[in-house]
Amino acid sequence: MKQKLKQLTQNEIVHCQKRGYFDEHLATLYSVAYGEPYIYKNKYLLYHDPMSRTVWLTLFGLDNEKDTSVDATECFEASVKAFQPNKVITTSPTRLPSNLADFHCETVYEDKDYQINLQQFDEKLNGGSYKHLRYRVNNAEKLGYTLAVGKELTVAHSHIIALHLTKKSYAPWDYQLYLRLGEYLKRFSSPKLFNVFSSDMLIGFDVVDFLANTMAAPLGFYHDYPSLADFLLYQEILHGKRQGFEWFDIGWACNNPGLEAFKQKWKAISRFSVCMQEYQKINEN
Repeated sequence: MKQKLKQLTQNEIVHCQKRGYFDEHLATLYSVAYGEPYIYKNKYLLYHDPMSRTVWLTLFGLDNEKDTSVDATECFEASVKAFQPNKVITTSPTRLPSNLADFHCETVYEDKDYQINLQQFDEKLNGGSYKHLRYRVNNAEKLGYTLAVGKELTVAHSHIIALHLTKKSYAPWDYQLYLRLGEYLKRFSSPKLFNVFSSDMLIGFDVVDFLANTMAAPLGFYHDYPSLADFLLYQEILHGKRQGFEWFDIGWACNNPGLEAFKQKWKAISRFSVCMQEYQKINEN
C-alpha cells in the first residue's frame, strides 16, 4: 500500500504539476487549500486534511488526456484504508458508483472544463468571428485599463476578495481556496497575479498558474467595471501565446449559461467533462 500511495514533497508537487493538463492538476494550489498532498501509483493526485477528516481525490491521471479512470475505484479504496476519513470528495471524468468502501455518495455535480487553443487564437482579433471580442477589448483600452503582473497579495486584493464573498453563498471548498491564497503565492514561485488598474486603483485580478503545455486561471476576483474580464482574458491570452503555451484553461462552466457563453465567445472549447462527488462514511449504527 505504501508503495502505491506516496506523500509529496514541495519539489515533487511542482514536478507533478508540470505533468498536468487542466486546472484539477494545480497541485501547488490544492495542496495548500485541501491538505497533505499524495500521489497514487504515480498517477492520481490526492489530498488529506486530518483536521476535517476529508480526502480529496483527483481521478484524472497525470500525463494522459484520454485517461479512462482505470484504477479509480482502487485509488478510492486505498485512500480510505490509509486515512480513515469521514468524507471523500472526488473529481473524475465519469460518475463513480454511489457506494464505495462503506461510503455513500450524497452529492453529484457535473460540469465542463473550458480551454482556449492558444496556437489557433488570432491575437490581432482579425475577421468577422472576432468582431465582438474586438469591441470588448477596444472598449477596455478606451477606458484606460492597465495590467501589472505580480506576486504580492495586498490589502486591495483582500478587499476585492471580501466583496466577492458577499455576492452569494459559496461551498466550503471555495472558502478554503480563497482563504489560503496568500500562503499559496508565498510558498510557490509559479503562481502569478494578473492585476488590472483603473488609474491607480486595483479593480480586479486573476490568479494564473502553469502546467506542462497549459496555463490556467483557477480564480478571479473583480469589481463591477465594464469589459474588465475581457481585458484580463485578452492580456492572459497574449502572455500565454508569447510564452509558447498550447492551451489556456479558463475553468469550469459552473452550470451557468451566462458564464458558459462568455467562455465560448472567447473561443474556449469544452475539453473535459468533470463529475464531482461527495461521499460520506455510512453510519453502521
